[in-house]
Amino acid sequence: MSLKSVVRGAFEEVKRAFPFDDYIDESTYHELVAIARALERTLGDFRSKKLLDVGSGPMNKTAVLQRLGISCAAVDDLSDPWHTRTGNDEKIKRFAADAGIDFRQHFVEQSLPFPNETFDVVCCMDIIEHLHESPRSLLNAVGPVLKTGGLLLITMPNSVNLRKRISVLLGRTNYVNVGEFFYALGTWRGHVREYTLSETAYIVEQAGYEVVSKETFEALAPIKLRPPLLQAFLAIASLAPTFRSGLLVLARKPASWKPLEVTEETARKLAAGTGSIPKGVLH
Repeated sequence: MSLKSVVRGAFEEVKRAFPFDDYIDESTYHELVAIARALERTLGDFRSKKLLDVGSGPMNKTAVLQRLGISCAAVDDLSDPWHTRTGNDEKIKRFAADAGIDFRQHFVEQSLPFPNETFDVVCCMDIIEHLHESPRSLLNAVGPVLKTGGLLLITMPNSVNLRKRISVLLGRTNYVNVGEFFYALGTWRGHVREYTLSETAYIVEQAGYEVVSKETFEALAPIKLRPPLLQAFLAIASLAPTFRSGLLVLARKPASWKPLEVTEETARKLAAGTGSIPKGVLH
């Protein structure tokens, strides 16, 4: 059976068991296929590994990985507005328990509530773009719980996908809907800063990890476009991969890894443009 078929089976099982209607769509499936392929390419048989999903939300993706045979743990603060509506956080916790996921409710930016050198893989799936502060703290927190030689996997929306480029050319915004932001209650929990593929690889390397692979994948076009427009877009994106909607970076924790500490002087130099950020990252 192909990997796509295996992921499809796990995805459909999770979708049926998930306690919230209309939350999981086909874009989640396509993202999980990209993740499973990246893990298989690097680890071979990844199904006996231990994985931590950081910023897991309601664990719809974590549960699919668990059903693939990976031993999954997850951590999230469950502080999105919909998480805190009456009873939703308890539904999420029951879902995690039923799925066999070791879930911890915890603020993730500074530390993670697991012993050092616990996990073969740590995932930050669609989480970094939501951070109001530098992702440096989160990447520092991941290191201790990741085994030496273990993998850090990051996915997020691609800030320069084709739709966003066209929107800007037409004088429209490439940010989220202004109404969602304007009418948000409390702290904004949506996207704060999306990244390009080169930027994502850059922050991972600066945090002390060794990039194994970096790629884009397409999760939205199959649900937004119909043939023949879909086939035309996929053909174009195969020639210009940065047009795709999602990005994925896989990195390894070296034996020499240590948390990145930034002094005020270093931060000031980089902010002034006198640091050593490669031009390819800036442009």
